[in-house]
Amino acid sequence: MSNLDKIAEDSPQNNTTSFNVKSIPQSDLLANSLSEMFPEQAYENKTTQRAKEILGSNYSTEDTKSLIASFEYLINSWLEEYEKKVFNKTLKELLDLI
Repeated sequence: MSNLDKIAEDSPQNNTTSFNVKSIPQSDLLANSLSEMFPEQAYENKTTQRAKEILGSNYSTEDTKSLIASFEYLINSWLEEYEKKVFNKTLKELLDLI
């Protein structure tokens, strides 16, 4: 057996055991820390939950998040278009001039 064959035989890809995530203990401390670090996640979850209540059970969570993102994009685009129509520039461009 050559060295190359031995290396290929000992490679981690040949190990078929899987990593079990369930063996990692879940901690409320970790969840609380993450919530403190990323408070927008709680807001996003609340927004998604409220949208799902309005839409009913026809849409999955991912579909609901996608719809929210699409509406936010459209609203921002329309607002920017309106600002350009009224001020000939967006408010961001006007504020950059100051």
